[in-house]
Amino acid sequence: MSASNPSSARSRGRAVTYTAGSIALLIVGAVLDICAVANVPGAATYPTVDGAAGGTLRITPVGVGIALFAIAAWFTVLWRRRHPLVVVIAGGVLAVVGTSYLLLLIGAVALIRQKPTKVVPIGAVVGGSVLLFALREALTPWGGALPWFLTTSIGAVDSVEWNVAVIVCALVSLGIAAGSVALTRTRDRAERSEQRAAVQTQRADVLAEQTVRQAERERIARDMHDALAHRLSVVSLHAGALEAAADAGVTGQMARTVREQTHAALQDMRGLIGELRSGSDAESSAPATMRAVGALVAGLRGAGHAITSLILIESPERAGALFDGAVFRIVQESLTNAVKHAPRAPIDLIVQVAPESGARIRVVNPVGAGVPAGAPGSIPGGGNGVLGIRERATALGGQAWIGAYEGSFIVDVTLPWQERG
Repeated sequence: MSASNPSSARSRGRAVTYTAGSIALLIVGAVLDICAVANVPGAATYPTVDGAAGGTLRITPVGVGIALFAIAAWFTVLWRRRHPLVVVIAGGVLAVVGTSYLLLLIGAVALIRQKPTKVVPIGAVVGGSVLLFALREALTPWGGALPWFLTTSIGAVDSVEWNVAVIVCALVSLGIAAGSVALTRTRDRAERSEQRAAVQTQRADVLAEQTVRQAERERIARDMHDALAHRLSVVSLHAGALEAAADAGVTGQMARTVREQTHAALQDMRGLIGELRSGSDAESSAPATMRAVGALVAGLRGAGHAITSLILIESPERAGALFDGAVFRIVQESLTNAVKHAPRAPIDLIVQVAPESGARIRVVNPVGAGVPAGAPGSIPGGGNGVLGIRERATALGGQAWIGAYEGSFIVDVTLPWQERG
């Protein structure tokens, strides 16, 4: 079974409420206007004895016709949302005939809701009509129903009290209608605000999802760059050395290094592609963990690179996954950068990691000891490695200083400690 949509449930509830309210208005309004037929001169007779009521109120044939018309007119209230102008016209006819102006006010409220920019002219016309209706009841023979039903005396209709009551009743009715319009407009504005808020929330969710996806793509791009650039840089260097040493008969060790690094690069590629396909962290032959820093350095030393290292790592099992991987990737990319641009120069590496102080990574190599561009073993740089180091440090709230200083190229990164969750 599927869960019901809350918005659909609200819509059904509003439809039921609207229908029930319309039926109630129809019944109450029709009854009131049938009683108000006595307002119209010639529609009813008031049998009196010495000015007092002496029998029942009798409706004339004219009054019966007016009552039937009033009932028909009140049926228009069922369509006040779709066709409010029809309700206004029907209510206006009843007001002209002299029964009441109640249907006119209901139609005016519905018409203003449909045409909110016309509130002033609609209000002026309807308000004027209601006041004219009241003045007619106060100054002419119209308006005998209310005094008859409340006092059973037709003579009371000419009293000052009833004339004032008619005017007050008209003003109160206009005030209630104006309040209903204000309440309706406020509710409509609130609904529109909720709809706009829902649209903005949906847009924000879409943007957040896109941002998350973009961040994930950037993370995978950094991992691919850091993992493969290191392997392929070593392969490229030794391929150039193989070319230069082909005639010297000393290519065996270099060929083995090329083969090993190529195989490792393929393993890294398989692991990253598996991660892209599965959406989870796939295992690779060179896991992105600070525990592998020693093996990384040993591999470069075995390939003939002079690296002096100091590696002090405390409690690696307590480190968070992002922090753990970032330490390894920053060391890997820093060494790759040094090997790429200064393959014959010694490299100094310091890695210090502790829960109390976080991580400090420092890689130093001389500037100017690189392979000339275009020479065998030269490797073009795209600048993505340095950018990736900065991005990783920033993402974890750390700092990265990268650049040349006093004849050396220095990568100096600090990262705050992150505990495993």
